[in-house]
Amino acid sequence: MATDLDAFIKLLSLAKPLKGFGMEDVRSLLSISSKAIWIEGEHIFLEGEEGRDMFILCSGKVNIWRKNGGHAVSLARLSEGESFGEMGLIRGGARSAGATALEDAVALRICHESLHKAPSAAALLYRNLARVLAERLQIADDIIVFQSQSGKNSPHLMTIGSRQHYS
Repeated sequence: MATDLDAFIKLLSLAKPLKGFGMEDVRSLLSISSKAIWIEGEHIFLEGEEGRDMFILCSGKVNIWRKNGGHAVSLARLSEGESFGEMGLIRGGARSAGATALEDAVALRICHESLHKAPSAAALLYRNLARVLAERLQIADDIIVFQSQSGKNSPHLMTIGSRQHYS
């Protein structure tokens, strides 16, 4: 009979950053990770803050935003199985965007400083993050091309380049 941990591991293995992870790789990553919990409206991190952690949402929703002209512009609304903070994990330094819980949320927190303790899982994670970030870069390219072709009346960023494939 499957335990709650086994069910949780199967849920996590569906997340893009953990694609191709075997049960042992997931267990290894879990052993060096922690659980993060936020309440609705709580800032997870702010644009410009230093950070080296990334997160995989287990429940709840999170808004990713950037400031533009003093106003927060929503870049993405994430839900269960999606990740954020990847750039902080990879390069460190100031966060390029902020993250706020849209509802009570729980996530797996992956700390850069602990990844060396799980080298096999870290290698798979970095490979998958390269794919995730390449996909996002393609979407950003699509937005730039669309905006240059269409002029001032560009649709909201969240409606452009919405792609569900992952290779």
